[in-house]
Amino acid sequence: MTDQGLDTVVAGVRCREVLADLSDYLDGALTPARVQALQAHLGACDRCARFGGQVAAVLQQVREAAVIESPVDVVDAVLARIAAER
Repeated sequence: MTDQGLDTVVAGVRCREVLADLSDYLDGALTPARVQALQAHLGACDRCARFGGQVAAVLQQVREAAVIESPVDVVDAVLARIAAER
């Protein structure tokens, strides 16, 4: 988006505001009123909807890749491997 495009107002919200709130929106950290305002904007602004969809997809991939086993699982796996090598 160009800087001019970021100042476009759709459904009472500037594209720049959507960009600023997008991470919190995807994390479910916004008030219901703010969610409603962003959803109205995203429903009417193809550019922000496409961008938001791309960001959401990337965040989902990062979250899936960042899943860490619990320490108990790691200890069990190490002990099992040691036992198998004996």
